[in-house]
Amino acid sequence: MKILVVNPNSSAEMTESMAKVLDGIRRPDTELSVVATADGPVSVQSARDVALSIPPMLKIIEQANRDGVDAVIIACFSDPGLEAAKEVSSALVLGIQETSLHVAALLGHKYTILTPLASRIASKEQDVRRFKAEEACASVRALGVTVLETEADPAKTKKRIFEVARAAMEEDGAEVMILGCAGMTGYAEDVERELGIVVLDPTSLTLKVAEGLVDLGIHHCKHGLYAPPVAA
Repeated sequence: MKILVVNPNSSAEMTESMAKVLDGIRRPDTELSVVATADGPVSVQSARDVALSIPPMLKIIEQANRDGVDAVIIACFSDPGLEAAKEVSSALVLGIQETSLHVAALLGHKYTILTPLASRIASKEQDVRRFKAEEACASVRALGVTVLETEADPAKTKKRIFEVARAAMEEDGAEVMILGCAGMTGYAEDVERELGIVVLDPTSLTLKVAEGLVDLGIHHCKHGLYAPPVAA
C-alpha cells in the first residue's frame, strides 16, 4: 500500500524526524512518503499559520491522488484543511488530531491533550467539541514551548511533558495523554515508561490506523459532507 504523510509546515528537520520514526514502524509492504509543504509556514502554531498551510498541502494531496496513493495523513495536530482534504481526495484521509481523540476515548476514562503553547488551548478545546470528543476530555494543558522547540530540544520538551502530565493525572483525573504536536513524534514510549499511563504519539498512531483501514478497504464517505467540490 502507498501512504503519504504530509507535514503542513516547511520544517525539513521536523519532517526528517517524523520520517525516521515512521519508517521504523511501518509495515514491510507499506510504501511510505513523508513530505513537507515547501511554501507553508515554518511551524503551525496560530490560526494564521493554519490558514497559510492549507493551499500548498491541498496541491500535494491532489497530486498524490493522481499518483494512486491509498491513504493520506495530515501530520499536524491542528488538522489544517482536513475537511477540504477529504473533499479533494478519493483516497482515505486522516488527521492526527481527530484520529487520536477518538482512539484516546477507547483507552481510558479521560484524556488530556498536551499542546505546546497556552495560546492554543482555546483552539484545542474548540477542536475537541468539533470532533465530538468532549465527553472524554479531562483537560488541555500547555507545555510552554514552541512547536519548533518540541522537535529541536527533546530533553526540555520531555521534562515539561513529565511535569504537566503528572499535574493532569493528579488534578484532572487523566488516564491517557495525547502528545499534541507532530514535533513530539517518537517521545511517547519514554513518557509512558516514566508515568505508567497510556501516552499517544498521534503521528505514529495514525499511520497504524491508516494501514488497518486500507487493509479493510475503508475510506471516508464521498457523499454528503465530503462530496467532491462542485466545479465553478
